[in-house]
Amino acid sequence: FMVPTIDFRRNADLILTITGYMLASSGMSIFNKLTVINLPLPLTIVAVQMAFTVASLLCTPSLLSWGSTEDLKRWGLTVPLLFVGMLASSMIAMQFASLGAIVVCRNVAPIATMLIESMFRIPFVLTTHTVLSLLTIVGGVCMYEANDLSFSFGGICAILVNMVFAVLERIMQRHLMANNPVDLSKPMMMMLNNAVGMLPCLVLAFVWGEHTQWRTAFHELRLNGAVFLIVSCLNGLAISYVGIRLQHMVAATTFMVITNVNKFAVILFGILAFGDVATPFSILGCALAISGGAYYAEARKQAELDRQPSRVPTAQYAKVAQTQPASAHGEKL
Repeated sequence: FMVPTIDFRRNADLILTITGYMLASSGMSIFNKLTVINLPLPLTIVAVQMAFTVASLLCTPSLLSWGSTEDLKRWGLTVPLLFVGMLASSMIAMQFASLGAIVVCRNVAPIATMLIESMFRIPFVLTTHTVLSLLTIVGGVCMYEANDLSFSFGGICAILVNMVFAVLERIMQRHLMANNPVDLSKPMMMMLNNAVGMLPCLVLAFVWGEHTQWRTAFHELRLNGAVFLIVSCLNGLAISYVGIRLQHMVAATTFMVITNVNKFAVILFGILAFGDVATPFSILGCALAISGGAYYAEARKQAELDRQPSRVPTAQYAKVAQTQPASAHGEKL
């Protein structure tokens, strides 16, 4: 009997990062929903969250390091635009769809990821198990939505648009951090995402007509609504960091699956707090969709191992870790 050689420190770092992201992700869904109920200005909320993140990062200027102006341009002209599109469409979906519908429908994200990855010629192995897992996800989503009494066409459209932006943003982030890395610290990436993305978000808020409701909405905002807004800002700051950090460790499709495996708690909260649909048929559909996501993650992992038999499970993370951007002092962050 041989004990496999494992880098416990590296795996512990990966596990802690995934756990932190899952907590921040589920918290973001819950507190964003609570915030948009008390302050029905989704784009304005996103702008406030971005401004909070920028202000927080300005308190630690020593962490904002970069290698060259070209690195700033490569990141600043691409990722922030996708980032704000992802956040804005997610918040709009929060306004028009139930928590359960958002969580369940997002389980089809691996399909969108596969299609977009194929457009960028990112290698992907399609097997019987990956097809079956994707069919399980689609079947579960259809079962849930068939019983969703709060079904909203606008909400579904916002969810679909959100998935496209999310996939593109993850792929672009990974490209600029692993495949063709920029020399930017993680706090600097966060700063660019939020500082650059804030302007188009405010433009969208004006186009959406939210500025005409600012005075009334904030004047009528109660204490609990303000608390939810502040907590969502803190949660947004946390998810910005762990989200970028996790990009160093996993592929885009795996990232999308990770965001789905912690959704049972969010759905349960939606049922208890907001009266989301909870029929036996819809719960079965929810279980199928999320289980299909876990099945898909395992199927894709096995497909990758079959294609490269000699590959060590942590090899990809080790390779990416070696290419992490260095700070201005030459230290890896």
